[in-house]
Amino acid sequence: MDNHSVNAYVTQADGDYVRIKVLDACVETALINLGFSSTTQTDEYEMSCSDNTTKANIFAQLRQLDVCFSAGREWCPAEVFLYLRDIGLLSGGFKRIAWARPAHYRVTDEQ
Repeated sequence: MDNHSVNAYVTQADGDYVRIKVLDACVETALINLGFSSTTQTDEYEMSCSDNTTKANIFAQLRQLDVCFSAGREWCPAEVFLYLRDIGLLSGGFKRIAWARPAHYRVTDEQ
């Protein structure tokens, strides 16, 4: 863990859904107000998104809530954010979260 507090992070964004894992219940109401619904998994929320423009709008709103975007392989949420930024649907930075091992993560500001 590092100095950033993490209230939630995007776990998946490569298909027709954006999924979020909530670590601090303070963000749940804001996610529901954005249109997210709880899933069968504990502390997980998801929202359907039909295209890149919708996904970019969701990402922009999540960034305002200080939600992190998971790093990883292939089309991880952080890479999806970079792609949407590269094609001009998003601008600015975001917080990337990556794990060294369970419960040990690093948050970096992606510019």
